[in-house]
Amino acid sequence: MLVIGASFSVGYYMSKSLGRRREFLNSFIVFLNSLAINIKYNSEDIYTLVARCADSKELQSLCIKPDYSKSFYSLWQGGVLTIPKAYSLNKKDIELLMEFGSQLGKTDVDGQLKHIELYKIMFLKQLADAEEQVSQKSRLYKTMGFFIGTAAALIMI
Repeated sequence: MLVIGASFSVGYYMSKSLGRRREFLNSFIVFLNSLAINIKYNSEDIYTLVARCADSKELQSLCIKPDYSKSFYSLWQGGVLTIPKAYSLNKKDIELLMEFGSQLGKTDVDGQLKHIELYKIMFLKQLADAEEQVSQKSRLYKTMGFFIGTAAALIMI
């Protein structure tokens, strides 16, 4: 029973990691919407705007403390690289996050709004991919964990 329980737990954890990726991408899209509104109606610096908009627990690593001796992008890059592995972001997600931060705060308000809209579309595609993976693989991981554990237990007997 211990082997079956352990292997099912691994499958369950893998299934939940797909859901956490989806939650992160959902939170980031909400962040993009909030950032666009704040850029449009507030005249604060980019550090303050990002910190105000990144208020969900998934985005805490993107709450950048202002350090005017470094560029915003280097701080953003450090924040992206500290996103916990538990969110199971894939390589494309990380690349999009890096690219998004590379141009943030470098143009006028209209340019920033267009930049955010472009990346919102890209992240919506990533979200659709994450939802598809959850629907296809979530149940598979749980079932495979159970059956592999059962097979291992039968072999041990």
